[in-house]
Amino acid sequence: MTDKPSLMVREFLVDDSKNTTKRYQTSFERSVEESWPEEAFQRHYCFFYGTLMDPDILSRVLKSSKKPPIMHRARVMGYQVKLWGLYPALLDGESLNPVDGMAYELRSQTQLDRLATYETEQYRLQACLIDLLSDDGVGKTIEGVTFVWNGEQDELKEGTFNLKQWKKEEQLRALD
Repeated sequence: MTDKPSLMVREFLVDDSKNTTKRYQTSFERSVEESWPEEAFQRHYCFFYGTLMDPDILSRVLKSSKKPPIMHRARVMGYQVKLWGLYPALLDGESLNPVDGMAYELRSQTQLDRLATYETEQYRLQACLIDLLSDDGVGKTIEGVTFVWNGEQDELKEGTFNLKQWKKEEQLRALD
């Protein structure tokens, strides 16, 4: 018998020196001496509030050749969004402050690792509660993860992220 804690307990035990909130680790964050043998990946939802709300971009990041991923309208509470250049950064906010986005059910560690690579070291994965939205409001609240800002506060500016506007600007940049 081993004294090793369960996978869920290990994921929430990871300490974050910048924040008291516990967070998940991606596989590349685990060092050899700290890691326990791999266990089967357990599916969980990831909340997106920026470019990954676009199913085509998410498909490319996940390297999925199947039909566009099934995403759900979602919201997280207690966060705020600022901008890092053209990209949104999720930060802790007022407890009742909502941030709307999309949620996607991660199906493998590989998917999580691809998302972490896309997000860069400027963002870190953090556990959160996600409200899945229905046509008449909140459908249900589930445990999940999201990528929050991991950089310096002075790199951010006030502003909001609009996916449609970002896509238009991206098309214009491609013409240059």
